[in-house]
Amino acid sequence: MRGRAIGLGLLGLGAFLLAGALAVRLILVPTLVTLPLDQKAEPTAVGTDVSFFDLGAMRQLRGLEAEVRQRVEGDPSAAEASDDVAVWNFGSTITATDGTLLNAGTYRVCIDRHEAVAVSCDADHVDYDRKVDVEGLTLTFPFGTEKRDYDIFNSNIRKAVPARFEGVEELKGLEVYKFVVDVPETVIRKTTVPGALAGAPDQATVEAEAVYTNKRTLWVEPTSGVIVTAQEEPNTVLRGPDGTTGVTLLAGKFAGTDKTISDGVKRAEDTAGKITTIKTVVPLTMLVLGLLAIAGGLFLVLRARRTSAPAHAAASPQLQDATR
Repeated sequence: MRGRAIGLGLLGLGAFLLAGALAVRLILVPTLVTLPLDQKAEPTAVGTDVSFFDLGAMRQLRGLEAEVRQRVEGDPSAAEASDDVAVWNFGSTITATDGTLLNAGTYRVCIDRHEAVAVSCDADHVDYDRKVDVEGLTLTFPFGTEKRDYDIFNSNIRKAVPARFEGVEELKGLEVYKFVVDVPETVIRKTTVPGALAGAPDQATVEAEAVYTNKRTLWVEPTSGVIVTAQEEPNTVLRGPDGTTGVTLLAGKFAGTDKTISDGVKRAEDTAGKITTIKTVVPLTMLVLGLLAIAGGLFLVLRARRTSAPAHAAASPQLQDATR
């Protein structure tokens, strides 16, 4: 009887563990594997061979070195923040080694915490312009990033462009997916400037176009979707009404520092480890333990039945003799 009771207990425990493994996959994973509301990151990059037009001094500067400082910070207290939506702020400055501010920008985005894509909300803006619709991916890729193309938002042209999957690489021992974003020539604004700045020195002023292009490369850890590091080659020039290219407003090559890469690798590994534990290790462990419990329970129950059968058989004749 004791073996049978233990066996039945193991069967119940096994069933509970199997149900628990299923519940973790179906209920806990979607709840726990989400983008954080309080995200924080401060990547930096260095710029080399930077060209910049100094409007104050009215001179073209070339061959500069610069530092890029970026900050990503979640706003969990935002009205739009919820179980399904995170509100993240992004800011970036580019400063020459002599302290000259070359460029600055900011935007605020509402992100689907499960799919990582931008969702429309009242909080989003680009450089405080609330008429811009932020779309596609922005500051992270989705959990379980696939080997395919994604649309990613570019704040300069204010729309999403394709990020092409280019292959698998390794950064500091971490396997990452490489994506390349080619931003085509895009007029980002029109402005009236002295003709000399837009390739028309014989005209006092002209209406020129600020034309932007960029090649951006992203290295993404696929399980977590974390952008470990990035490299950009932006180029913004003034173009005159006759198509002549004038001064270079800003151009150069910008790449993440070694510390940024190391920090990105650590953040990706930590996040991926947590995801793997929740999605795989916990349910798989419960599944294995559940199956073992059921196997052990069945063994004990069946053995108890076998051992009890002869006892009943031996008792029958004695009961018959006692009734005679």
